[in-house]
Amino acid sequence: MARITDKNKIERLKQSTMKLVVENGFGGASAALISKDAGVAAGYFYMHYKGKYEMVNAIFQEVYQEFIILFEELEPDNAPFIESIETIIHRFVKLANTEPIKVKFLYVLSNDYSFAIDPIIRENNFQVIKKLKERGQKSNCLDPRITEDDLYLILFINSLQYINQRFKKSHNKEVIISELEEKHLFYLITKFLK
Repeated sequence: MARITDKNKIERLKQSTMKLVVENGFGGASAALISKDAGVAAGYFYMHYKGKYEMVNAIFQEVYQEFIILFEELEPDNAPFIESIETIIHRFVKLANTEPIKVKFLYVLSNDYSFAIDPIIRENNFQVIKKLKERGQKSNCLDPRITEDDLYLILFINSLQYINQRFKKSHNKEVIISELEEKHLFYLITKFLK
């Protein structure tokens, strides 16, 4: 018998997963709690996902896919390295301003020792980093000693940290990362890269 997928229920599961991971960490967000929070039967959750780990990795990949698609859009034009960095930072800020739960979700997972990114998902994400690194070193805009792990840390993790600090300073009020703050983040990231 074929699975009937209710896209609304799947979206509620995703939103509840992100919310509970942000509030309780990876370890504190069980499939049962996610299902209950989403108002969906636990059996429906397991009909679509093997467990919490698969669900979280699927969302993690979906959010990062937004950046991968952006980079692939920049790649055919061979956008200059610095312009690519600026565009990626802009996308992070835009996501923080429009869907802060996604940025908070990435932040929590990147700092949670109980969560490990699926190796295939990590490899897919690092293909983008590898291409970006090659472009930066070819144009002499990136220190040749910077590794792919360094570039990931400098660009993605530091951006998450910077944005998270803005969220923390807001004391749970709605926060908007200003254009000035975005430019400052870009300035900081480019200082790390050279």
